[in-house]
Amino acid sequence: MNNIFTDSRLRPELQAGLKKIHFDKPTPVQEKVIPALLSRLNVVVQAATGSGKTHSYLVPVLNDIDENANYVQAIITAPSRELADQLYQVAKELRKASELDISIMHLAGGTDRERQLERLENNKPQLVIATPGRLLDFVQKKAFAVDQVKDFIIDEADMTLDMGFLADIDQVMAKLPKNTLIAAFSATIPVKLSNFLRKYMAHPDEIVIDNPTVIAPTIKNDLLDIGSKDRKNILYKLLTMGQPYLALVFANTKQKVDELVNYLQDQGLKVAKIHGGITERERKRTLRQVEQGQYQYVVASDLAARGLDIDGVSLVVNYEVPRDLEFMIHRIGRTGRNGLPGHAVTLIREEEMGRIAELEKLGVHFDFVEIKNDELVPRKHYRSRDNRQAKNRKLDTKLVGYVKKEKRKRKPGYKKKIKRAIQEDNRQKRKLEQRHEVRKAKRQRKRRREQGR
Repeated sequence: MNNIFTDSRLRPELQAGLKKIHFDKPTPVQEKVIPALLSRLNVVVQAATGSGKTHSYLVPVLNDIDENANYVQAIITAPSRELADQLYQVAKELRKASELDISIMHLAGGTDRERQLERLENNKPQLVIATPGRLLDFVQKKAFAVDQVKDFIIDEADMTLDMGFLADIDQVMAKLPKNTLIAAFSATIPVKLSNFLRKYMAHPDEIVIDNPTVIAPTIKNDLLDIGSKDRKNILYKLLTMGQPYLALVFANTKQKVDELVNYLQDQGLKVAKIHGGITERERKRTLRQVEQGQYQYVVASDLAARGLDIDGVSLVVNYEVPRDLEFMIHRIGRTGRNGLPGHAVTLIREEEMGRIAELEKLGVHFDFVEIKNDELVPRKHYRSRDNRQAKNRKLDTKLVGYVKKEKRKRKPGYKKKIKRAIQEDNRQKRKLEQRHEVRKAKRQRKRRREQGR
């Protein structure tokens, strides 16, 4: 099969831009979605985080925009301001690499609404990336027209449904031209979402991508809770206690990469760095030196991870959990290649456990470890502590005391009395929990509406 990144239907600028940011081989979702969108087919795509779905729609959308037409030609929606901002940054990166003169605007709650309205009066964007609430708000205010929109993308459609934003999306889509290309991307396709999408897409192409995020069996994937310890000291210990053949350390920003390189060099290690701030010439020279064995340690940023193809990486250290979980898969996949054994260690603190749980849901397995006597040794998984706490919460102190007291007295019928007391207590707790959940749901709906505006 021909590489879709070099498809003749893609503008030469985009082909060059993809090559520049090291998109050499498309993922399965990109192989299927990009040709469909280039053929102007409506699609419903079921794909998980880490599948590369963002570029599967960004590439065709940017390809479709007429740089000389100053009106909104494409809209991408995301259910939260964080996701919308993430998409905005990725779109800007691809635009810059491709040297395209396309105006992109980010609309989301939490940003200055009046300032955005003022900007829209003077200059209409060609691509809008927005949260549903803010998008509907601006469309209703006629800040820009949607009657010439060629492409409408709903990202994280199931989350959009869960957060109660489908009604906002519905009102905007009702104003779109009949020939607008529509694509929805979702990890799951609930019945309610499927029914909604059928309203606007009679016979869409349904593309289902199997979860690609399971780590290769040749990789030992460890999780190291550093607690209150100094992260840099732990990193140095990891890099030196086993003497890896070639260690690759990942950080989230080029500033953090520079900081780590300086620290490790101060400790006497010879370290190479690769991030978006170095020139292509420097990058190639560094990679050549690494391949020649001149460096045992490399510190890199996430953008470098995509095109990084170095043989012999025996250890990957995730100095911090990436903002985009997709990058974690790219990072860990740098080791354990070609059937060789590999080792990945992710440094985390308790507040980051939620991100780890998200990765575990996607099929990424971690072994929980700690450092003892300059060795990584197994320890109980962090969930075991949660299980213990859950057990301890089953009976409150009042009931525990009641049980103990009744056991001591040993009066006839005491077991029935205890059972009734526990049942009544549980009934009362359920009532309170239900009330709490109803109130919590109301507050969340209100907060989401506010965030989306």
